[in-house]
Amino acid sequence: MEPGFHGAFRAGVRDRSAAGAAAARSGRGRPVRVPDLAHIPARSSTPNHDGATGAGERARIGARARIRYGLVLLLLAGAFTLAMVAPAAWWGRIASVLMEGGALLVVLAKARADRRILAGGMGAAAAATGAAVWAAFGGSVQGGVADLASAALLALIPVAVVIEFRRNLSITVQSVTASVCIYVVLGMLFAAVASAASGLAGVPYFTGHATATSSDYTYFSFVTLATIGYGDLVPATHLGQSLAVVEGLSGQVYLVTVVALVVGNLGFPRR
Repeated sequence: MEPGFHGAFRAGVRDRSAAGAAAARSGRGRPVRVPDLAHIPARSSTPNHDGATGAGERARIGARARIRYGLVLLLLAGAFTLAMVAPAAWWGRIASVLMEGGALLVVLAKARADRRILAGGMGAAAAATGAAVWAAFGGSVQGGVADLASAALLALIPVAVVIEFRRNLSITVQSVTASVCIYVVLGMLFAAVASAASGLAGVPYFTGHATATSSDYTYFSFVTLATIGYGDLVPATHLGQSLAVVEGLSGQVYLVTVVALVVGNLGFPRR
């Protein structure tokens, strides 16, 4: 009995040892607990509490920004075209002012300006349009007042662009488009000021030309802004010569500083 008892005991020990080793290899015989993930919320592309948006939302915002500044450039190009091809038409002046006002309102909407600034922009556009209608039935003085109103309207566009980009200084395609818009505005602004000066003073603006049209002023302004200097139109007054100097310097400084800085840093992250 004794040998049989010891043999059975050793066999039981070996069986339990083998079972324990197998359990150790399989995780020591303990059941694997699977965490319950049902209570964890799914990730969302909506803005979080910090105001961040998903990649898709950022792409949509960038596309809308490019479209808006493209529209501003298109409106300015339309106003420039009307000034060149319809210089003597009364409807050309009114349509040009409407396009300039539309460009201003688009920029203000892009800048998310508050209601007071937006209302001021709408008031300026309405005043310039009214002055253009008044000039259509008046003389040179009324035309000079309308040109001054148009110049004030154009001067507000760079201000609205600065309001928008002071919040985000990163260089993108829309920054380049906005800088081109400002350059076009500069040429149209000086053309309006020159025309206003001639109309209000009642004297010819160019030497050898008793009268001048919006086409002449616009042509001379952009030639001066680009410092081409053909010499076919020359200012006859000291005021006109001073404006030409200021415009030429402004165009060169703007190109070698603002435009060069924007284009040179296009695509680089903000530092």
